[in-house]
Amino acid sequence: MPGQVITRQTVLRRAVATGTPVNSLIKVLVTFATTIRLENVHPLQGGILRLKHPSEHRPGLPRERAFIFWPRLLWETLAKHAVIIGTIARLLLLKLAITRDPAARTYTDTALTPVSDGDMTLDLLTNTTGAQAAVAHLKKIAESTRTARATSPS
Repeated sequence: MPGQVITRQTVLRRAVATGTPVNSLIKVLVTFATTIRLENVHPLQGGILRLKHPSEHRPGLPRERAFIFWPRLLWETLAKHAVIIGTIARLLLLKLAITRDPAARTYTDTALTPVSDGDMTLDLLTNTTGAQAAVAHLKKIAESTRTARATSPS
């Protein structure tokens, strides 16, 4: 469904249903959930500890005093790590709830539904003529492969 928001819970449910390692997924979710909010950078540019030094300042601005800089940096770091720990705790509790659910392994939604031959209702396969041609080509190859297997001597 276009415009549908995929929640962390949905991602974890899909991971459990498909056998994806949930703990590895949680590491990625924590990074993507916190980096933009805390550091205002893309998650692939972030890290656990941001290195700053008082000599690194914008040109034209006065150098910040050390007795102001270091306590503020310590406080910012502790506050950011508290947010990260809270996010990890929420995701681990969510993981625990999902993995204890007896129906977790059988969870399914549109994204997990296997595509069948008559599935030409998906927008990706019907919106463009190029996509329709690609599907027709794949069906043609599959048919010729089946025909070649049936006629080849074994």
